[in-house]
Amino acid sequence: MKFSRFIPVFVAVALLSYSCNPYEIEIPKHNQDQSGNNSDNGDNGETPGTEEPEDSPIGYPKAGVEKTKTLLTTGFFTETKIKDGITLYQASRKMDEVTKAYQNVNVLEVDLNNEAYRITFKRTDRDSTTAIGRRFNAIAAINAAYEQDASYIRVNGNNYSEVTILPDDPDPAKARRFWKHEAAIVTDGYRKVGMIYGSKGQKDITNGGIQAIKIYKSITEKNLFSASPMLIDNFEPVGTKFVPAAYDDFSIADFNKNFNSEDYRRHQGVRHPRTAVALTEDNDLLFIVVDGRFPGKAEGMSARELTNFIAKHFNPRWAINMDGGGSSSMYLSGYGYPDNNIVNYPSDDGDGVWDQVGQRLLSTFFLVEYDE
Repeated sequence: MKFSRFIPVFVAVALLSYSCNPYEIEIPKHNQDQSGNNSDNGDNGETPGTEEPEDSPIGYPKAGVEKTKTLLTTGFFTETKIKDGITLYQASRKMDEVTKAYQNVNVLEVDLNNEAYRITFKRTDRDSTTAIGRRFNAIAAINAAYEQDASYIRVNGNNYSEVTILPDDPDPAKARRFWKHEAAIVTDGYRKVGMIYGSKGQKDITNGGIQAIKIYKSITEKNLFSASPMLIDNFEPVGTKFVPAAYDDFSIADFNKNFNSEDYRRHQGVRHPRTAVALTEDNDLLFIVVDGRFPGKAEGMSARELTNFIAKHFNPRWAINMDGGGSSSMYLSGYGYPDNNIVNYPSDDGDGVWDQVGQRLLSTFFLVEYDE
Protein backbone atom coordinates (compact mmCIF):
# COMPACT_ATOMS: atom_id res chain seq x y z
CA MET A 1 0.00 0.00 0.00
CA LYS A 2 1.04 3.59 -0.56
CA PHE A 3 0.90 4.09 3.23
CA SER A 4 4.48 2.84 3.27
CA ARG A 5 5.55 6.07 1.58
CA PHE A 6 5.21 7.77 4.94
CA ILE A 7 7.36 5.31 6.89
CA PRO A 8 10.55 7.19 7.74
CA VAL A 9 12.82 4.54 6.34
CA PHE A 10 15.00 5.53 3.42
CA VAL A 11 17.61 3.98 1.17
CA ALA A 12 20.34 5.92 -0.58
CA VAL A 13 20.52 5.78 -4.35
CA ALA A 14 24.30 5.52 -4.09
CA LEU A 15 26.90 5.28 -1.33
CA LEU A 16 29.18 8.19 -2.12
CA SER A 17 28.69 11.68 -0.78
CA TYR A 18 27.31 14.56 -2.80
CA SER A 19 30.77 16.04 -3.12
CA CYS A 20 31.71 13.03 -5.24
CA ASN A 21 28.46 12.68 -7.13
CA PRO A 22 25.92 15.52 -7.33
CA TYR A 23 23.08 13.21 -8.40
CA GLU A 24 22.58 11.30 -5.17
CA ILE A 25 19.39 11.62 -3.15
CA GLU A 26 17.46 9.49 -0.74
CA ILE A 27 14.34 7.77 -2.07
CA PRO A 28 11.57 6.38 0.17
CA LYS A 29 11.71 2.62 0.61
CA HIS A 30 8.71 0.51 -0.30
CA ASN A 31 7.69 -2.84 1.15
CA GLN A 32 4.61 -3.44 -0.98
CA ASP A 33 4.06 -6.44 -3.24
CA GLN A 34 5.87 -5.93 -6.56
CA SER A 35 4.50 -8.94 -8.38
CA GLY A 36 1.52 -8.01 -10.52
CA ASN A 37 -0.40 -5.33 -12.38
CA ASN A 38 -4.09 -4.54 -12.31
CA SER A 39 -6.73 -3.11 -14.62
CA ASP A 40 -10.36 -3.53 -15.43
CA ASN A 41 -11.79 -4.51 -18.76
CA GLY A 42 -11.53 -1.12 -20.28
CA ASP A 43 -13.94 0.93 -22.29
CA ASN A 44 -16.45 2.13 -19.69
CA GLY A 45 -14.02 4.46 -17.95
CA GLU A 46 -14.32 2.73 -14.58
CA THR A 47 -11.56 2.53 -12.02
CA PRO A 48 -9.02 -0.29 -12.63
CA GLY A 49 -10.03 -3.35 -10.67
CA THR A 50 -9.00 -6.73 -12.04
CA GLU A 51 -5.67 -8.47 -12.34
CA GLU A 52 -3.65 -8.13 -15.51
CA PRO A 53 -2.02 -11.38 -16.66
CA GLU A 54 1.29 -11.93 -14.90
CA ASP A 55 3.17 -11.66 -18.20
CA SER A 56 1.51 -8.39 -19.22
CA PRO A 57 4.06 -5.70 -20.10
CA ILE A 58 1.69 -2.96 -18.91
CA GLY A 59 1.88 -1.61 -15.39
CA TYR A 60 -1.47 -0.53 -13.95
CA PRO A 61 -2.18 0.66 -10.40
CA LYS A 62 -3.86 -1.91 -8.19
CA ALA A 63 -7.48 -1.44 -7.20
CA GLY A 64 -8.39 -0.60 -3.64
CA VAL A 65 -5.13 1.05 -2.63
CA GLU A 66 -5.73 3.57 0.13
CA LYS A 67 -5.49 7.18 -1.03
CA THR A 68 -2.66 9.16 0.53
CA LYS A 69 -1.15 12.57 -0.03
CA THR A 70 0.84 12.59 -3.27
CA LEU A 71 3.30 15.37 -2.50
CA LEU A 72 5.81 13.96 0.00
CA THR A 73 7.89 17.07 0.71
CA THR A 74 7.21 20.48 2.18
CA GLY A 75 8.59 23.91 1.42
CA PHE A 76 9.42 23.56 -2.27
CA PHE A 77 6.01 23.42 -3.96
CA THR A 78 2.89 25.51 -3.47
CA GLU A 79 -0.38 23.63 -3.85
CA THR A 80 -3.54 24.85 -5.63
CA LYS A 81 -6.78 22.89 -5.83
CA ILE A 82 -8.05 23.32 -9.40
CA LYS A 83 -11.12 21.11 -9.01
CA ASP A 84 -12.12 18.11 -6.93
CA GLY A 85 -9.52 15.52 -7.88
CA ILE A 86 -7.20 17.92 -9.75
CA THR A 87 -4.32 19.71 -8.02
CA LEU A 88 -1.56 21.95 -9.34
CA TYR A 89 1.84 21.96 -7.61
CA GLN A 90 4.15 24.84 -8.53
CA ALA A 91 7.72 25.78 -7.71
CA SER A 92 8.56 29.21 -9.09
CA ARG A 93 12.25 29.93 -9.63
CA LYS A 94 13.29 28.08 -6.48
CA MET A 95 16.63 26.56 -5.55
CA ASP A 96 16.26 22.79 -5.83
CA GLU A 97 18.17 20.40 -3.56
CA VAL A 98 18.45 17.67 -6.19
CA THR A 99 19.99 19.73 -8.97
CA LYS A 100 21.52 22.44 -6.78
CA ALA A 101 20.11 24.93 -9.28
CA TYR A 102 17.14 27.24 -9.70
CA GLN A 103 14.13 25.45 -11.17
CA ASN A 104 10.62 26.35 -12.31
CA VAL A 105 8.30 23.34 -12.16
CA ASN A 106 4.59 22.70 -12.69
CA VAL A 107 3.00 19.39 -11.73
CA LEU A 108 -0.66 18.66 -12.44
CA GLU A 109 -2.16 15.78 -10.46
CA VAL A 110 -5.34 14.05 -11.68
CA ASP A 111 -7.12 11.51 -9.49
CA LEU A 112 -8.02 8.74 -11.94
CA ASN A 113 -10.63 7.41 -9.52
CA ASN A 114 -12.68 10.57 -10.05
CA GLU A 115 -15.32 9.79 -12.67
CA ALA A 116 -15.76 13.45 -13.59
CA TYR A 117 -12.66 13.39 -15.82
CA ARG A 118 -11.04 11.39 -18.57
CA ILE A 119 -7.55 11.27 -20.05
CA THR A 120 -7.42 11.43 -23.83
CA PHE A 121 -4.62 11.39 -26.39
CA LYS A 122 -4.77 13.72 -29.39
CA ARG A 123 -2.85 13.57 -32.63
CA THR A 124 -3.34 16.43 -35.06
CA ASP A 125 -1.66 18.66 -37.59
CA ARG A 126 0.93 20.83 -35.93
CA ASP A 127 -0.61 23.27 -33.49
CA SER A 128 0.06 24.89 -30.14
CA THR A 129 -0.83 23.36 -26.80
CA THR A 130 -3.14 26.29 -26.13
CA ALA A 131 -5.00 25.84 -29.43
CA ILE A 132 -5.56 22.13 -28.79
CA GLY A 133 -6.71 22.70 -25.23
CA ARG A 134 -9.22 25.30 -26.31
CA ARG A 135 -10.39 23.37 -29.37
CA PHE A 136 -11.49 20.46 -27.20
CA ASN A 137 -12.66 22.58 -24.26
CA ALA A 138 -10.14 20.72 -22.12
CA ILE A 139 -9.32 21.34 -18.50
CA ALA A 140 -5.64 20.87 -19.34
CA ALA A 141 -3.40 20.05 -22.28
CA ILE A 142 0.23 18.95 -22.16
CA ASN A 143 2.75 18.15 -24.90
CA ALA A 144 3.33 14.43 -25.45
CA ALA A 145 5.44 12.29 -27.82
CA TYR A 146 8.61 12.99 -29.78
CA GLU A 147 8.63 13.47 -33.55
CA GLN A 148 6.42 10.98 -35.37
CA ASP A 149 9.07 8.94 -37.23
CA ALA A 150 10.83 8.14 -33.95
CA SER A 151 7.63 7.40 -32.02
CA TYR A 152 4.93 4.78 -31.73
CA ILE A 153 1.65 6.69 -31.89
CA ARG A 154 -1.79 5.12 -31.56
CA VAL A 155 -4.94 7.17 -31.01
CA ASN A 156 -8.45 5.70 -30.81
CA GLY A 157 -7.18 2.41 -32.22
CA ASN A 158 -5.45 3.96 -35.23
CA ASN A 159 -1.69 3.60 -35.59
CA TYR A 160 -0.29 6.84 -36.97
CA SER A 161 3.31 5.72 -36.56
CA GLU A 162 4.97 2.43 -35.63
CA VAL A 163 8.48 3.99 -35.60
CA THR A 164 9.62 4.34 -39.19
CA ILE A 165 13.33 5.00 -38.62
CA LEU A 166 15.76 2.10 -38.27
CA PRO A 167 18.71 1.63 -35.91
CA ASP A 168 20.94 0.96 -38.93
CA ASP A 169 19.34 3.62 -41.12
CA PRO A 170 21.82 4.79 -43.79
CA ASP A 171 20.99 8.32 -42.72
CA PRO A 172 22.85 8.75 -39.42
CA ALA A 173 20.62 11.67 -38.49
CA LYS A 174 17.73 9.21 -38.37
CA ALA A 175 19.56 6.26 -36.84
CA ARG A 176 20.77 8.24 -33.83
CA ARG A 177 17.12 9.00 -32.88
CA PHE A 178 16.09 5.34 -32.61
CA TRP A 179 16.31 5.52 -28.80
CA LYS A 180 13.23 7.72 -28.44
CA HIS A 181 10.57 5.02 -27.89
CA GLU A 182 11.83 2.74 -25.12
CA ALA A 183 8.74 3.35 -22.93
CA ALA A 184 5.06 4.11 -23.47
CA ILE A 185 1.95 5.33 -21.73
CA VAL A 186 -1.46 3.85 -22.62
CA THR A 187 -5.07 4.72 -21.87
CA ASP A 188 -8.55 3.52 -22.73
CA GLY A 189 -9.59 7.15 -23.26
CA TYR A 190 -11.21 7.35 -19.85
CA ARG A 191 -9.41 6.71 -16.55
CA LYS A 192 -7.56 3.48 -17.13
CA VAL A 193 -3.93 4.53 -17.58
CA GLY A 194 -0.87 2.28 -17.62
CA MET A 195 2.82 2.42 -18.45
CA ILE A 196 5.19 0.12 -20.32
CA TYR A 197 8.95 -0.24 -19.98
CA GLY A 198 9.34 -1.53 -23.51
CA SER A 199 13.10 -2.01 -23.54
CA LYS A 200 13.27 -3.65 -20.12
CA GLY A 201 15.86 -6.39 -19.83
CA GLN A 202 17.77 -5.50 -22.99
CA LYS A 203 21.42 -4.60 -22.76
CA ASP A 204 21.58 -1.81 -25.32
CA ILE A 205 19.57 0.92 -27.01
CA THR A 206 19.12 -0.95 -30.30
CA ASN A 207 17.82 -4.23 -28.91
CA GLY A 208 15.70 -2.36 -26.41
CA GLY A 209 14.07 -0.31 -29.15
CA ILE A 210 13.38 -3.37 -31.28
CA GLN A 211 11.80 -5.18 -28.34
CA ALA A 212 9.67 -2.15 -27.47
CA ILE A 213 8.17 -1.96 -30.96
CA LYS A 214 7.25 -5.63 -30.82
CA ILE A 215 5.50 -5.11 -27.50
CA TYR A 216 3.55 -2.08 -28.71
CA LYS A 217 2.39 -3.99 -31.79
CA SER A 218 1.25 -6.92 -29.66
CA ILE A 219 -1.03 -5.07 -27.27
CA THR A 220 -4.59 -3.94 -27.96
CA GLU A 221 -4.84 -0.77 -25.88
CA LYS A 222 -6.54 1.89 -28.00
CA ASN A 223 -4.22 4.78 -27.17
CA LEU A 224 -0.43 4.66 -26.90
CA PHE A 225 2.28 7.30 -26.92
CA SER A 226 5.89 6.17 -26.73
CA ALA A 227 8.79 8.21 -25.40
CA SER A 228 12.13 7.81 -23.64
CA PRO A 229 13.72 7.24 -21.27
CA MET A 230 11.80 5.29 -18.66
CA LEU A 231 12.52 7.16 -15.47
CA ILE A 232 10.93 5.01 -12.77
CA ASP A 233 9.83 1.39 -13.12
CA ASN A 234 8.03 -0.20 -10.18
CA PHE A 235 9.68 2.37 -7.89
CA GLU A 236 13.16 1.66 -9.29
CA PRO A 237 14.86 4.88 -10.54
CA VAL A 238 16.05 3.35 -13.82
CA GLY A 239 16.37 6.77 -15.43
CA THR A 240 19.50 7.42 -13.38
CA LYS A 241 21.29 4.82 -15.52
CA PHE A 242 20.04 5.76 -18.98
CA VAL A 243 23.16 7.80 -19.63
CA PRO A 244 26.01 5.43 -18.64
CA ALA A 245 28.04 6.19 -15.54
CA ALA A 246 31.12 6.52 -17.73
CA TYR A 247 29.88 10.03 -18.56
CA ASP A 248 29.27 11.17 -14.99
CA ASP A 249 32.22 13.55 -15.12
CA PHE A 250 31.33 15.03 -18.50
CA SER A 251 30.66 18.75 -18.54
CA ILE A 252 28.17 20.37 -20.91
CA ALA A 253 31.13 21.30 -23.09
CA ASP A 254 32.26 17.65 -23.13
CA PHE A 255 28.84 16.42 -24.21
CA ASN A 256 28.56 19.12 -26.86
CA LYS A 257 32.04 18.37 -28.21
CA ASN A 258 31.71 14.59 -28.36
CA PHE A 259 28.07 13.96 -29.31
CA ASN A 260 25.45 15.18 -31.74
CA SER A 261 22.50 16.94 -30.10
CA GLU A 262 20.24 13.96 -30.89
CA ASP A 263 22.62 11.38 -29.44
CA TYR A 264 20.91 9.91 -26.37
CA ARG A 265 23.93 10.61 -24.16
CA ARG A 266 23.93 14.32 -24.87
CA HIS A 267 20.15 14.63 -25.27
CA GLN A 268 19.52 13.16 -21.82
CA GLY A 269 22.85 13.89 -20.16
CA VAL A 270 22.61 17.68 -20.06
CA ARG A 271 19.97 20.02 -18.70
CA HIS A 272 16.97 20.88 -20.83
CA PRO A 273 13.31 21.71 -20.28
CA ARG A 274 11.51 18.41 -19.58
CA THR A 275 8.01 16.98 -19.69
CA ALA A 276 7.25 13.75 -17.87
CA VAL A 277 4.26 11.63 -16.87
CA ALA A 278 4.07 9.61 -13.69
CA LEU A 279 1.60 7.17 -12.17
CA THR A 280 1.26 6.53 -8.46
CA GLU A 281 0.27 3.26 -6.84
CA ASP A 282 -3.02 4.79 -5.63
CA ASN A 283 -4.01 5.78 -9.18
CA ASP A 284 -3.00 9.42 -9.51
CA LEU A 285 -1.61 10.62 -12.84
CA LEU A 286 1.01 13.36 -12.75
CA PHE A 287 1.90 15.65 -15.65
CA ILE A 288 5.26 17.25 -14.91
CA VAL A 289 6.74 20.20 -16.82
CA VAL A 290 10.20 21.48 -15.90
CA ASP A 291 11.26 24.73 -17.52
CA GLY A 292 14.82 25.34 -18.67
CA ARG A 293 17.28 27.42 -20.69
CA PHE A 294 16.73 30.43 -18.42
CA PRO A 295 19.92 30.80 -16.34
CA GLY A 296 19.27 31.82 -12.76
CA LYS A 297 15.53 31.21 -13.10
CA ALA A 298 14.97 27.77 -14.63
CA GLU A 299 18.05 25.71 -15.45
CA GLY A 300 16.28 22.52 -16.59
CA MET A 301 17.28 18.96 -15.73
CA SER A 302 19.06 15.94 -17.13
CA ALA A 303 17.24 12.60 -17.19
CA ARG A 304 19.09 11.53 -14.08
CA GLU A 305 18.21 14.70 -12.23
CA LEU A 306 14.59 14.49 -13.34
CA THR A 307 14.35 10.90 -12.10
CA ASN A 308 15.72 11.81 -8.69
CA PHE A 309 13.59 14.95 -8.49
CA ILE A 310 10.34 13.08 -9.18
CA ALA A 311 11.26 10.28 -6.77
CA LYS A 312 12.11 12.73 -4.00
CA HIS A 313 8.93 14.78 -4.18
CA PHE A 314 6.32 12.25 -5.35
CA ASN A 315 7.87 8.75 -5.51
CA PRO A 316 5.45 7.35 -8.12
CA ARG A 317 5.44 3.72 -9.14
CA TRP A 318 6.14 4.56 -12.77
CA ALA A 319 7.40 7.61 -14.66
CA ILE A 320 8.37 8.33 -18.28
CA ASN A 321 10.23 11.24 -19.84
CA MET A 322 8.27 12.64 -22.78
CA ASP A 323 9.30 15.14 -25.46
CA GLY A 324 10.92 18.19 -23.88
CA GLY A 325 13.05 21.15 -24.82
CA GLY A 326 11.05 23.76 -26.69
CA SER A 327 8.08 21.37 -26.74
CA SER A 328 7.51 21.45 -22.97
CA SER A 329 4.23 23.25 -22.37
CA MET A 330 1.23 23.01 -20.04
CA TYR A 331 -2.14 24.63 -20.73
CA LEU A 332 -4.57 24.95 -17.83
CA SER A 333 -7.93 26.54 -18.51
CA GLY A 334 -8.48 29.64 -16.39
CA TYR A 335 -4.90 29.76 -15.11
CA GLY A 336 -1.49 30.98 -16.24
CA TYR A 337 -0.87 33.77 -18.72
CA PRO A 338 -4.28 35.29 -19.60
CA ASP A 339 -3.71 35.32 -23.36
CA ASN A 340 -2.96 31.61 -23.67
CA ASN A 341 -3.49 29.94 -20.25
CA ILE A 342 0.04 28.52 -20.32
CA VAL A 343 1.28 28.02 -16.75
CA ASN A 344 4.94 27.27 -17.52
CA TYR A 345 7.59 29.27 -19.41
CA PRO A 346 8.19 27.65 -22.83
CA SER A 347 11.55 28.21 -24.49
CA ASP A 348 10.90 27.49 -28.15
CA ASP A 349 11.11 31.09 -29.36
CA GLY A 350 14.73 31.13 -28.22
CA ASP A 351 14.75 34.82 -27.39
CA GLY A 352 15.84 34.23 -23.80
CA VAL A 353 12.99 36.38 -22.49
CA TRP A 354 11.26 35.07 -19.37
CA ASP A 355 7.68 34.95 -20.68
CA GLN A 356 4.92 32.46 -21.47
CA VAL A 357 4.49 32.98 -25.20
CA GLY A 358 7.16 30.76 -26.78
CA GLN A 359 5.10 27.68 -27.68
CA ARG A 360 6.24 25.16 -30.29
CA LEU A 361 3.78 23.76 -32.82
CA LEU A 362 3.29 20.05 -32.08
CA SER A 363 1.36 17.00 -33.22
CA THR A 364 0.65 14.95 -30.06
CA PHE A 365 -0.95 15.99 -26.79
CA PHE A 366 -2.35 14.73 -23.51
CA LEU A 367 -5.73 16.18 -22.58
CA VAL A 368 -7.60 16.20 -19.29
CA GLU A 369 -11.25 16.50 -20.25
CA TYR A 370 -14.62 16.36 -18.56
CA ASP A 371 -16.20 12.93 -18.95
CA GLU A 372 -19.51 13.98 -20.45
